[in-house]
Amino acid sequence: MGETIVVIGVGSELRGDDAVGIIIARRIVELGPLPETVSVIEGHTGGLDLLFDIEDADRAILIDAVDFGGEPGQIEVFEAEDADIHLTQRIASLHHVSLADVLELGRTTGIETRITIVGLQPADTSLGLGLSEVVAAQVDRAAGIVRGLVETADCGRSSRDRVEG
Repeated sequence: MGETIVVIGVGSELRGDDAVGIIIARRIVELGPLPETVSVIEGHTGGLDLLFDIEDADRAILIDAVDFGGEPGQIEVFEAEDADIHLTQRIASLHHVSLADVLELGRTTGIETRITIVGLQPADTSLGLGLSEVVAAQVDRAAGIVRGLVETADCGRSSRDRVEG
């Protein structure tokens, strides 16, 4: 049996583009079957519950709206272990417990899962339903990137890669 991979879409469906992780997770499932060692989860604003989702997997791919200072809709793929400075200083999570906090707690408690983050720069995370046009236009592309990572079992190229359009 191959390595286990969990894909987790993170976000709040009540805050505009923050829902993009959940919507991409749904799209990944809609695109067809994945290997039996891969599970796709809607993590919503799971906070610390995300640790339980990733602790038994060999690899985890977290999909989220990430404010990394890019252009709205821009996609970046990076390894959590290589992104400490970016996570603590630049990424503004919209959840009660930040993504950076979850990743740090995972390291502190000895979780050894390799974690890759697929982040999409949001345009609007104010209260409201639905994605902005620019972020919605990237859903299929991001879903394809995640499926590619799963299918090649290569959950990261370098520490942080901008994915060009």
